[in-house]
Amino acid sequence: MCFHGPVSLIKKVLPFSSQGSSLLILGLDNAGKTTLTTRLAGILNGASKESTKEASEWTFKVNKSKLQLWDLNGELKNRQVWPDYYQKAKVLIFVIDSKDGVRLGEARCVLCDVLLHEELQKAPLLIISNKKDTIGSLPTSTVVDLMGLDRLEGREWAIKECSVETGDGIQEVADWITGKIKK
Repeated sequence: MCFHGPVSLIKKVLPFSSQGSSLLILGLDNAGKTTLTTRLAGILNGASKESTKEASEWTFKVNKSKLQLWDLNGELKNRQVWPDYYQKAKVLIFVIDSKDGVRLGEARCVLCDVLLHEELQKAPLLIISNKKDTIGSLPTSTVVDLMGLDRLEGREWAIKECSVETGDGIQEVADWITGKIKK
């Protein structure tokens, strides 16, 4: 059963712009979201627009379209602002630390809570299994099982392994994003 707290209150703000697409990068604190965002910026020629304690906004050009990326802070106290960004999301990325098996249960509950929001029902989901370069990282099949991903019904999802620290696997993530923005 997933935790339902302040983060499960739906806020309908910040209307979706038809001029571009938005991508959300979510996950627990210290999973590697900000480093992933920086790596993607290098591949996709992104530029940081604004940064606060809760979120960093980036803009990219993908397939001649403007892509707005939001890297949202994963600390518990900041997760309550996540729903403010859901309505704008065309693509959802959830980053996990594949060597932190203890927190995968928490990550599963947080992801479950996020996926319950109506605004995100059509957004394809990419799970980034980060820190694959470290000793003790869990295999993808174990991550899929512990996160309950094989039980997701009616949602397009994929999982990619990477190391945002070394850059290994980042190009595959960028390719996946590019493919989803084309649609």
